[in-house]
Amino acid sequence: MPTEVTATTSDAELLRLSAGGDKGAFSALYDRFSRPLFSLAVKVLSNASEAEDVVQEVFVELWEKAPEFDAARAKPFTWAVCITRNKAIDRVRSRSRRGAILERASVDIADRSLGSASVDSRESAWFNESAGIIREAFVELPEDQRTAIELAFFEGLSQSQIAERLSQPLGTVKARIRRGLSRLRDRLAGKL
Repeated sequence: MPTEVTATTSDAELLRLSAGGDKGAFSALYDRFSRPLFSLAVKVLSNASEAEDVVQEVFVELWEKAPEFDAARAKPFTWAVCITRNKAIDRVRSRSRRGAILERASVDIADRSLGSASVDSRESAWFNESAGIIREAFVELPEDQRTAIELAFFEGLSQSQIAERLSQPLGTVKARIRRGLSRLRDRLAGKL
Protein backbone atom coordinates (compact mmCIF):
# COMPACT_ATOMS: atom_id res chain seq x y z
CA MET A 1 0.00 0.00 0.00
CA PRO A 2 1.50 3.37 -1.02
CA THR A 3 2.45 5.75 1.77
CA GLU A 4 0.83 9.18 1.78
CA VAL A 5 3.31 11.70 0.41
CA THR A 6 3.07 15.32 1.47
CA ALA A 7 4.98 18.48 0.63
CA THR A 8 6.97 18.00 3.85
CA THR A 9 8.08 14.45 3.03
CA SER A 10 11.86 14.60 2.74
CA ASP A 11 13.70 13.74 -0.46
CA ALA A 12 15.48 10.93 1.37
CA GLU A 13 12.15 9.46 2.47
CA LEU A 14 10.76 9.74 -1.06
CA LEU A 15 13.79 7.91 -2.38
CA ARG A 16 13.49 5.24 0.33
CA LEU A 17 9.81 4.74 -0.54
CA SER A 18 10.69 4.63 -4.25
CA ALA A 19 13.22 1.91 -3.51
CA GLY A 20 10.31 -0.09 -2.11
CA GLY A 21 8.38 0.37 -5.36
CA ASP A 22 6.15 3.27 -4.27
CA LYS A 23 5.25 4.96 -7.56
CA GLY A 24 3.53 7.88 -5.80
CA ALA A 25 6.72 8.69 -3.92
CA PHE A 26 8.73 8.42 -7.12
CA SER A 27 6.27 10.72 -8.88
CA ALA A 28 6.69 13.28 -6.09
CA LEU A 29 10.47 12.95 -6.39
CA TYR A 30 10.15 13.52 -10.14
CA ASP A 31 8.05 16.64 -9.55
CA ARG A 32 10.72 18.03 -7.21
CA PHE A 33 13.80 17.17 -9.25
CA SER A 34 12.84 17.21 -12.93
CA ARG A 35 12.97 20.97 -13.57
CA PRO A 36 16.35 21.68 -12.01
CA LEU A 37 17.83 18.51 -13.53
CA PHE A 38 16.46 19.49 -16.95
CA SER A 39 17.96 22.99 -16.58
CA LEU A 40 21.33 21.49 -15.73
CA ALA A 41 21.19 19.12 -18.70
CA VAL A 42 20.24 21.96 -21.08
CA LYS A 43 23.10 24.05 -19.74
CA VAL A 44 25.60 21.26 -20.41
CA LEU A 45 24.15 20.06 -23.74
CA SER A 46 22.69 23.26 -25.24
CA ASN A 47 19.93 21.07 -26.65
CA ALA A 48 16.48 20.71 -25.05
CA SER A 49 15.66 17.44 -26.81
CA GLU A 50 18.86 15.76 -25.67
CA ALA A 51 18.34 17.22 -22.19
CA GLU A 52 14.90 15.58 -22.03
CA ASP A 53 16.49 12.26 -22.95
CA VAL A 54 19.13 12.67 -20.26
CA VAL A 55 16.55 13.50 -17.60
CA GLN A 56 14.55 10.43 -18.58
CA GLU A 57 17.68 8.27 -18.30
CA VAL A 58 18.44 9.83 -14.91
CA PHE A 59 15.02 8.98 -13.53
CA VAL A 60 15.23 5.44 -14.85
CA GLU A 61 18.55 5.10 -13.03
CA LEU A 62 17.14 6.68 -9.85
CA TRP A 63 14.25 4.20 -9.91
CA GLU A 64 16.52 1.22 -10.54
CA LYS A 65 19.25 2.22 -8.09
CA ALA A 66 17.12 3.74 -5.32
CA PRO A 67 17.73 0.69 -3.09
CA GLU A 68 21.49 1.33 -3.35
CA PHE A 69 21.26 4.97 -2.26
CA ASP A 70 23.41 5.76 0.78
CA ALA A 71 22.21 8.85 2.65
CA ALA A 72 25.53 9.00 4.49
CA ARG A 73 27.35 9.74 1.23
CA ALA A 74 25.08 12.37 -0.34
CA LYS A 75 21.67 13.98 -0.32
CA PRO A 76 19.20 12.59 -2.88
CA PHE A 77 19.21 15.79 -4.93
CA THR A 78 23.02 15.92 -4.96
CA TRP A 79 23.07 12.31 -6.13
CA ALA A 80 20.57 13.09 -8.90
CA VAL A 81 22.61 16.15 -9.98
CA CYS A 82 25.78 14.05 -10.20
CA ILE A 83 24.03 11.42 -12.31
CA THR A 84 22.59 14.13 -14.59
CA ARG A 85 25.92 15.89 -14.98
CA ASN A 86 27.74 12.66 -15.79
CA LYS A 87 25.15 11.55 -18.34
CA ALA A 88 25.12 14.98 -20.00
CA ILE A 89 28.93 15.11 -20.19
CA ASP A 90 28.96 11.59 -21.63
CA ARG A 91 26.62 12.81 -24.38
CA VAL A 92 28.87 15.77 -25.16
CA ARG A 93 31.85 13.44 -25.41
CA SER A 94 29.85 11.05 -27.55
CA ARG A 95 28.98 13.91 -29.91
CA SER A 96 32.66 14.78 -30.25
CA ARG A 97 33.56 11.16 -30.98
CA ARG A 98 30.75 10.91 -33.54
CA GLY A 99 31.90 14.07 -35.25
CA ALA A 100 35.44 12.70 -35.47
CA ILE A 101 34.16 9.36 -36.78
CA LEU A 102 32.04 11.08 -39.42
CA GLU A 103 34.92 13.29 -40.43
CA ARG A 104 37.25 10.29 -40.79
CA ALA A 105 34.60 8.34 -42.68
CA SER A 106 33.98 11.14 -45.16
CA VAL A 107 37.74 11.56 -45.70
CA ASP A 108 38.12 7.78 -46.21
CA ILE A 109 35.26 7.75 -48.69
CA ALA A 110 36.73 10.74 -50.48
CA ASP A 111 40.16 9.12 -50.62
CA ARG A 112 38.73 5.91 -52.07
CA SER A 113 36.41 7.61 -54.51
CA LEU A 114 38.77 10.34 -55.55
CA GLY A 115 41.99 8.34 -55.41
CA SER A 116 42.80 8.60 -59.06
CA ALA A 117 44.66 11.62 -60.34
CA SER A 118 42.29 11.83 -63.30
CA VAL A 119 39.42 13.10 -61.17
CA ASP A 120 38.92 16.77 -61.90
CA SER A 121 38.46 19.46 -59.30
CA ARG A 122 34.70 19.82 -60.02
CA GLU A 123 34.08 16.21 -59.05
CA SER A 124 36.23 16.65 -55.96
CA ALA A 125 34.30 19.77 -54.93
CA TRP A 126 30.97 18.00 -55.54
CA PHE A 127 32.05 15.04 -53.43
CA ASN A 128 33.24 17.23 -50.55
CA GLU A 129 29.99 19.17 -50.63
CA SER A 130 27.99 15.92 -50.67
CA ALA A 131 29.94 14.54 -47.72
CA GLY A 132 29.16 17.72 -45.78
CA ILE A 133 25.45 17.46 -46.58
CA ILE A 134 25.40 13.83 -45.47
CA ARG A 135 27.30 14.66 -42.27
CA GLU A 136 24.85 17.47 -41.39
CA ALA A 137 21.84 15.23 -42.02
CA PHE A 138 23.36 12.49 -39.88
CA VAL A 139 24.08 14.82 -36.95
CA GLU A 140 20.43 15.97 -37.00
CA LEU A 141 19.16 12.44 -36.35
CA PRO A 142 17.92 11.66 -32.83
CA GLU A 143 20.68 10.35 -30.57
CA ASP A 144 19.30 6.80 -30.33
CA GLN A 145 19.10 6.45 -34.12
CA ARG A 146 22.58 7.93 -34.68
CA THR A 147 24.11 5.61 -32.12
CA ALA A 148 22.52 2.51 -33.63
CA ILE A 149 23.57 3.49 -37.17
CA GLU A 150 27.12 4.33 -36.04
CA LEU A 151 27.52 0.99 -34.35
CA ALA A 152 26.18 -0.81 -37.43
CA PHE A 153 27.99 1.08 -40.17
CA PHE A 154 31.10 2.52 -38.55
CA GLU A 155 31.90 -0.21 -36.05
CA GLY A 156 30.51 -3.06 -38.15
CA LEU A 157 28.36 -4.57 -35.39
CA SER A 158 25.39 -6.77 -36.20
CA GLN A 159 21.98 -5.69 -34.96
CA SER A 160 22.14 -8.42 -32.29
CA GLN A 161 25.50 -7.13 -31.10
CA ILE A 162 24.15 -3.57 -31.01
CA ALA A 163 21.15 -4.71 -28.97
CA GLU A 164 23.48 -6.44 -26.53
CA ARG A 165 25.87 -3.46 -26.24
CA LEU A 166 23.03 -0.98 -25.70
CA SER A 167 21.02 -3.35 -23.49
CA GLN A 168 18.03 -2.79 -25.76
CA PRO A 169 15.62 -5.27 -27.36
CA LEU A 170 16.62 -6.39 -30.85
CA GLY A 171 13.35 -5.06 -32.29
CA THR A 172 14.08 -1.62 -30.86
CA VAL A 173 17.53 -1.55 -32.45
CA LYS A 174 16.15 -2.66 -35.82
CA ALA A 175 13.45 0.01 -35.66
CA ARG A 176 15.97 2.73 -34.74
CA ILE A 177 18.24 1.84 -37.64
CA ARG A 178 15.31 1.61 -40.07
CA ARG A 179 13.84 4.96 -38.91
CA GLY A 180 17.25 6.63 -38.94
CA LEU A 181 18.06 5.48 -42.46
CA SER A 182 14.59 6.50 -43.60
CA ARG A 183 15.07 9.98 -42.10
CA LEU A 184 18.46 10.27 -43.77
CA ARG A 185 16.95 9.27 -47.10
CA ASP A 186 14.15 11.84 -46.70
CA ARG A 187 16.54 14.63 -45.65
CA LEU A 188 18.93 13.91 -48.49
CA ALA A 189 16.24 13.58 -51.16
CA GLY A 190 16.96 16.11 -53.89
CA LYS A 191 20.13 17.39 -52.20
CA LEU A 192 22.58 14.94 -53.78
